[in-house]
Amino acid sequence: MGWHLILFDLMDTVLADPFFPAIRSFLDEEGIRQWAALRRPGIFEAFEKGEITEREYFRKFYDDRPVPSHMPPVARIKKRMFKSVQFRPGMDEILKDLYHRDDLVLGIASNYSAWYHDVLEKRPELDSWFDFLFFSCEMGVRKPDNEYFEIIEQSVLERSGKDGTPESIWFFDDRPANLKPARNRGWQAQLVGIRSSDRADAPAIQDEIVQPLKHAGIL
Repeated sequence: MGWHLILFDLMDTVLADPFFPAIRSFLDEEGIRQWAALRRPGIFEAFEKGEITEREYFRKFYDDRPVPSHMPPVARIKKRMFKSVQFRPGMDEILKDLYHRDDLVLGIASNYSAWYHDVLEKRPELDSWFDFLFFSCEMGVRKPDNEYFEIIEQSVLERSGKDGTPESIWFFDDRPANLKPARNRGWQAQLVGIRSSDRADAPAIQDEIVQPLKHAGIL
């Protein structure tokens, strides 16, 4: 059967992104549009690539225009975000099952800032289940840049020894743009398309992971 690495994006693939409930607890849809328009161009991407510190991110997030008083400070949004971090329905069960397979290696490949430490604090099981943790803030590059995938491939194949090939790398992500560079490298890239926090959708969410692996004879 051979060696297989299964990589997952983090937010909206493994976990429900806590940002959206947090921002909606402060602002309505119109307020969110205003909030996004006030964001300094490139600030989010710079934070995710580790080019600026959290302190700089908080201080420089809004551009130089006056910020309306109802706009929440970014530090308050963060605090609200990490009150609760939840798995997408059924994903914790799938990951536990995959973790116990001796022929599989699991990893996370995510565009995420240094706040991933807060995620792992809330969900310490992730640190146990995943052998590889690739976060853009430590890599200095974000998906879908080809360099992101090159760094991962080089790292995992060096550790896998003779058993690993690009074709033995599986990658699940909720953004189609992130799949193309992975497929170009020979990875088995799969779209996670269901966006739901309803527990009733857990079987369908699980099938998006399980069925491709079954079809390939891995499960």
